[in-house]
Amino acid sequence: MKLRNFFVPVLLGLFSGCAVIEPYIQEFNVVPVAQEVEIGRQMASEVARQMVVIENPSLTGPLRSMGNRLVSALPRRDFDYQFFVVQDASPNAFTIPGGSIYVHTGLLNFVSDASELAGVLGHEIGHAYERHPARSISRAYGVDRLSSRILNKEPGQLTKLVLEMAKGGLLSRYGREDERRADDIGHELLRRSGYKTDGLLRFLRKLQSLEKPGGRKLAFLASHPPTPERVARLEALEEGNRSALNALL
Repeated sequence: MKLRNFFVPVLLGLFSGCAVIEPYIQEFNVVPVAQEVEIGRQMASEVARQMVVIENPSLTGPLRSMGNRLVSALPRRDFDYQFFVVQDASPNAFTIPGGSIYVHTGLLNFVSDASELAGVLGHEIGHAYERHPARSISRAYGVDRLSSRILNKEPGQLTKLVLEMAKGGLLSRYGREDERRADDIGHELLRRSGYKTDGLLRFLRKLQSLEKPGGRKLAFLASHPPTPERVARLEALEEGNRSALNALL
């Protein structure tokens, strides 16, 4: 399998008060931030080799400004968040370890306005903020084997193994609760950053319209909760019903 075929459908994430801004750990993670950043650097090099990364300032400039605006609403930054555009027709985006977020050209063509795009970016920022890629590595590779390489100071070997995992598609396993949490954070970042808070909701409604009732969901949404469920959750947030949500940020 070419790495391109992994990164496109697999690493997609397709994230009211101050109390909503301190994270909690839902699942174990044995990858330190510094190691995650190094893994991300090497994965970014692979993305650049396997996909067309667009450097057109008319596309990348506004995207990076939007991403930085959303990131500025976070209370903590473990990473130097970076935002890129890649050539791909699907309406999607993905996050790799270390805070690098890639947006498909198909997504830029699919969204109707800035708030929809900001909602998707907020979702991806939510994955990075909660360190879902690192948790996915921990789950997929195993705490014992990862810990031995970290404790024995073998970061090069760890990175090599993670890249091998990537080629096999194992980093896609964020878990549905991770996806729900990224949606919640995305909604909150829209509110804090001054975008229309229904941006992510409207985007998901459009995705839902592409899915056939009773049929298979879009390939890049296979690991996500059902789109109607995500829509209903965000509708509840729009209506001000936050009682069922835990602290997010």
